[in-house]
Formats: sequence, C-alpha cells, structure tokens
Amino acid sequence: MKTIKHIFSLAMLLSMAFCAAANSTKAKSVHSAALDTIYTEVDVIPRFSGGARGWSNFLNKNLNVRSIQESIDEDSYISFGLVQQANLEFTVCEDGKVCDIEVLNGDKISPEFKDEVMRVMKRSPRWKPALRDGQPVKTRFRQPVVVNLKDR
Repeated sequence: MKTIKHIFSLAMLLSMAFCAAANSTKAKSVHSAALDTIYTEVDVIPRFSGGARGWSNFLNKNLNVRSIQESIDEDSYISFGLVQQANLEFTVCEDGKVCDIEVLNGDKISPEFKDEVMRVMKRSPRWKPALRDGQPVKTRFRQPVVVNLKDR
C-alpha cells in the first residue's frame, strides 16, 4: 500500500505543477452549450482539501485496489500492465463540486480500473475552487490517478 501512496502523491504533485504552469496567466473563458462559463486560465488552480496528502489519503481510503486485482483477468494484465494511470479531466464548480468526470485514456487502462476510478471520483468531496481575481470560478482540471496492481 505504501507504493500506491507514493505514486499517488507524485502524480498529484506533477499534475499540480503542470496545471499551475498552464494556468498562470489572466483568465480566459470558454462557453458551454448551457452558457455556463468555464475558465481555462485562472489565478489559483482548484485543489483538493488537504493538498496532495489529502488527495492521497482520499484515494487510499476509497479506491478498492483489491477489487480491481480480483476482477481483472490475465488478458487485461497483458494488455494494460500492472501499473496503470487513469488521466482524469473534470469540472470543479464555484462551490467546489466535482462533475463532468471523464477518463481521457480509457482505452489504455483496464475497464475494471476505469470503472473503479470513476466510482471513486463521483464520491469526491468538494474541492477548493479555482480563483480568478479573488473570486471562485468554474474550471476544468486534469488529474492522473496511478494504481499498482503488482501485489496480486
């Protein structure tokens, strides 16, 4: 389990650094079909309460790796490997709710892992929303989740 914690923490830190670099300029907005504004560039990126450690704890408590290990078949192990990374993209609303969750690389991970990571993300507590000019705004966020299935 310690290996998983370190992988999650590293992935979170890398993602936060990437997003911070990508979102460091003044805000631009994208309009969706519902006319809600989703900001693609913000002053402060959304963040999980408790930071990387809180995110790692949430995943460790809620991601059922044993279930994935028990349900995955040999063909999936061969096709997708023992270490898999789900690249998530989701919306963090002004109130911190997480919605519109997508697995961007669903064809590159096992269906069992994809289903489990979606289940867990739907249970995510509220995040601290992105800020633009000191005000909370809705934005899209990318977050990798890595799982190590070696301890089968």
